[in-house]
Amino acid sequence: MLERITSPFKTAIRFLKDVWGELQRVVWPSHEDTYGFTGVVIVAVAIVAVWVGVLDLIFTKLVGALGLYD
Repeated sequence: MLERITSPFKTAIRFLKDVWGELQRVVWPSHEDTYGFTGVVIVAVAIVAVWVGVLDLIFTKLVGALGLYD
């Protein structure tokens, strides 16, 4: 009966120890890498935003020209 009660706690503790062990093995990027990756993400988001904006403008004009939503 005692084993049945303590088993979930043992499992959780083992899981947290495994997580901590994995975090110790992670190779974290340097500050320079982080700044570089952040710049790449910002540029990519800007490009996609412009692309979606242009498509929205095109489809808005198209729908307006067809008179579908007057």
